[in-house]
Amino acid sequence: GAAAAGMHASAVRELADALSGEDAGKDIVIVHSERLLRSAGAARALLNLAARLSLAGRDGAGIIEIPSSANGRGLREAGFAPGHGPGYTTLAAPGAGAGDIAEKLAGGELSTLLLWHADPLRTHPDRQAWEAALAGAGTVIAYDSVLTESLRRHADVVFPAETYAEKEGTLTHPDGRVQRLRVAIGRPKGASGPDSGVRAGWRLIADIGRAAGLEGRVLAGPMVSKQLFDAVPFYAGLSLDEIGPKGVRWQERAAASAAAPAQPWQLARLDPPGAGPQANGSLRVGTFRSLWSSKEVDVSPALAFLRPRQTVELSPADAERLGVTGGDQVELGSNGTRVQGAAMVRAAVPTGSVFVIEGTRESPANVLTEPLVEVRRVGGVASTVPSGQPAIVTPAHEGLTEPRSSSPESPPGTVKESLNE
Repeated sequence: GAAAAGMHASAVRELADALSGEDAGKDIVIVHSERLLRSAGAARALLNLAARLSLAGRDGAGIIEIPSSANGRGLREAGFAPGHGPGYTTLAAPGAGAGDIAEKLAGGELSTLLLWHADPLRTHPDRQAWEAALAGAGTVIAYDSVLTESLRRHADVVFPAETYAEKEGTLTHPDGRVQRLRVAIGRPKGASGPDSGVRAGWRLIADIGRAAGLEGRVLAGPMVSKQLFDAVPFYAGLSLDEIGPKGVRWQERAAASAAAPAQPWQLARLDPPGAGPQANGSLRVGTFRSLWSSKEVDVSPALAFLRPRQTVELSPADAERLGVTGGDQVELGSNGTRVQGAAMVRAAVPTGSVFVIEGTRESPANVLTEPLVEVRRVGGVASTVPSGQPAIVTPAHEGLTEPRSSSPESPPGTVKESLNE
C-alpha cells in the first residue's frame, strides 16, 4: 500500500506511530474530499484507518468530508442520493447514480433530464458519456443562474435560478451544523406575470411535483423547512427558531438517538493499485479542483484573469525521466483522448502519478476515463519570462496568480441577462 501511494513504508509506520502512540492527541480528525470516494476502495480505506485509530465513540474525533459543492452533506441527509432516502433510510428501490442516468439516457431508457445547477459536460466524470446522454435525451430542462456549456448546447427549457444571496432555507456544514439561510436581496421579476422571472427553487420543485401528480401544497419557504425536519429522523423537532443565527449540530440534539446506531467496522481487505510508473511509461492520473473553476468566475469580467488553464503536476523524478521542466507544454492521453497543459514540477506529487485540474473550460480533465495515461512533452514554455525566472502559466492555482490582459474566451451570458435582452 505504501509503495502504491509513492511513499516509503518506514514513513507510513512513523506516521501511524505518531497518531496512535501514548503521546498522540486524542482528538484526531480525518479530513477528506468527496471526490476521493470516486476511487474504488477509498471509502473502505478511510474506515479501516478510523478503526485502527479507534476514533469511534471518541468526542472530538472522526471523519469529515469536504463536499464537492456547497451543502453536499445536507443534500445527502435530505435523501438526494441514489442509495438511500431522507436520514439515510433504506429505500426499497434505490435510484440511479449520475453514471447510470447518463447510460440510460444514451440508451433510450430515459427521455427527460432535469439539470438542477448541474453542468455535467464540465464537472461530471466521463465527458464522452454525457455528450451521448445529452444528445440522446428527448427533453432537457434546466434550473441555473448561468448558461453553462451543457445548457447552451442541449437545454430545451431553462428556468432562471436564484443566486446564493437570493436563497432561503437551511444548509448543513461538513461537521453537521445545520445553519439558516435568509434572503439578502430580492429576486428579479419578469415582465410577463407574477410567476415569471426568478422563482425560488422550492417553488419550482413544488410546481413540478404537482404537475407530476404528487399531493401536498407548499406556500412558503418555512413550510418546506418544516417538511424537511419531519422527514429526516435526526432532524426531528428542529425549527428555524432553534437554528437561529448560530446554527445547531444535530448530533448534539436528543433526536440524534433516532438515527441508526453506528455498527462496528470490521477491517476490509484492500487491493491497492500497482506501485510506481508502469513499464510502458504510463502514470496514474488524479485530479484536483481549483477554487476558480466555476461558472461564477466564467461570467465575471473582473475575475477573467483568474480563470484557470489546465496544469499538469508531476514529481521531480518523473519530470526528469520524461525530459520535462516547469512551464513546458505536456500532453496526457488514453483511449484516443488528449489533455494538454503547462507542466508544474512539485516535490509533493508521488512518483508514478500525475495530477490535472478538474473543471477547466479548455482541455477538460473529464475526457480521461482510464486510471493510467501516457505523458509526453509536446512544447516548451508557453510564456516568455526572464531567464532563470519560473513561469507561472496557470493563474490562481494555490494562490499563484498572474493577471492576464484578457480572457481566452468571452464569458457566457447569465440566464438573467438573457431574460432582459
